[in-house]
Amino acid sequence: MKRHTGMKKAGIAAIGMLAGTVLLAGCGSEKSPAAGSAGTSSKPESKEPLKLSIMTLMYAEPPKADSDVQKKIEEYTNTKLDISWVPNSSYKEKVNVTIASGELPKALLVQNNKDSNILSAVRAGVFWEVGPYLKDYPNLSKMNKSVFDNIKVDGKIYGLYRARDLSTYGIIFRSDWLKNVGLSEPKTIDELYNVLKAFTLNDPDKNGKADTVGLTEEKTMDGFGVIASIMGAPNSWEVKDGKLSPDFLAPEYFEAMKFYKKLYDEKLIKQDFPVLNNQQKKDDINQGKAGAVISNMIDGAGYQASLAKTFPGADVDVVSRLKGPKGERLPGGVGYNSVFMFPKSSVKTEAELKQILGFYDKLSDQKMLDLLGWGVEGKHYKVEDGKPVFIDQKLQDTEVGSSYLQLQIAKYTAKTTGKETPLMEKYGKMIKDNEAIAVNNPTNPLVSETQTTKGSELKPIIDDARTKFILGKLDEAGWKQAIEQWRKAGGDKVIQEFTEQYAKSGQ
Repeated sequence: MKRHTGMKKAGIAAIGMLAGTVLLAGCGSEKSPAAGSAGTSSKPESKEPLKLSIMTLMYAEPPKADSDVQKKIEEYTNTKLDISWVPNSSYKEKVNVTIASGELPKALLVQNNKDSNILSAVRAGVFWEVGPYLKDYPNLSKMNKSVFDNIKVDGKIYGLYRARDLSTYGIIFRSDWLKNVGLSEPKTIDELYNVLKAFTLNDPDKNGKADTVGLTEEKTMDGFGVIASIMGAPNSWEVKDGKLSPDFLAPEYFEAMKFYKKLYDEKLIKQDFPVLNNQQKKDDINQGKAGAVISNMIDGAGYQASLAKTFPGADVDVVSRLKGPKGERLPGGVGYNSVFMFPKSSVKTEAELKQILGFYDKLSDQKMLDLLGWGVEGKHYKVEDGKPVFIDQKLQDTEVGSSYLQLQIAKYTAKTTGKETPLMEKYGKMIKDNEAIAVNNPTNPLVSETQTTKGSELKPIIDDARTKFILGKLDEAGWKQAIEQWRKAGGDKVIQEFTEQYAKSGQ
């Protein structure tokens, strides 16, 4: 925590030094739209490739700079890319260090543009405002204006968001195990409990050993938010009696905690989930140790592909609409996942900014969406009956999906519809249909200064108490004490500021 705080201070101090130079650079900007071949609808002024440095995250091994995929991107967009690949697990820390150093790439992926150091940098003039330019690009101009509202800072747009579907989460489960234990697809929380219990106790893999568990989870407890929403809890925040109120004050949230505690007490969930990461959670499914995971439903195809190689006859299915006390509900997203921002210290002129925006516009052309979504024809996919189909989805995920796909700003579902399996068709339809039951977080477009500066200190108070309650290390009285601690540490101020912002916004 001390290291993090020191780094944050260093980052904010560096922002002050950066601001002076970048504002000068902004004043000397050119007004011509030099889009180059990377570009906009404007006529190219130069055939020289745009030299573009990018820092973004990855989920596997970094690809080689001379890979087939990168060559095709560079050729199509007329760029020479210099990409810094940073593991997802350490990405936020790397962004803080990079901002503090002052050595910024021309395009910086920021996971949360409302973090305190990013907000401070924006307000100090470190990043270009891009809103006025978007209308000049065929693809960028079509991006969702409501989502742009969600990333605005002080009413202005300082980057390009990476679009995401509103509601993608569901429960991925072993349907062959479901048949083996004689149950059907769950439709309520109680039925889900029965499935998880059978997956743990009834030898679902028929190997005669007690070596399976119903549900796997990870330390961030993403699945918990889905269960809480189904049980009627707000999506992070709700408007109650004219005031903003956090989800953990709702009685339904506490009911979800009790449900997770029941799963833990009865050993129906991985007992070491508080120390597991995302990859370890995936391994539990792929290695046949766990029967269900609450995750992005598109992960289902990857699980199916991996399991089929190791366990002949293994089958995967998904369910998302479980009936709760308030009907069918799922937490809605913000419509994006991270933002590409453009520092003025490295992007010196308006003309260069326009070229870079042109690169991202070209990257949203269908040819590039298909390259990043399917990979290289003959290597990652082939065409059958006029539609693409993966040759090796795991290879595509390793060489493209876990890396180059992170450059894309369009939805990853925007690629050409392929020859899909019944599972892919099912969750594809569910993702679209579930937008109708997605519960909105009313604070998405709002900014609380206290949340911005103290959020990293406040969040662990609740998260840690929740985990301890589930593990039986904290009772209900202790949980209430944690809430009071959160209030006194700045939580009440956050509530006040969000409420004031909400009133001003006229939502």
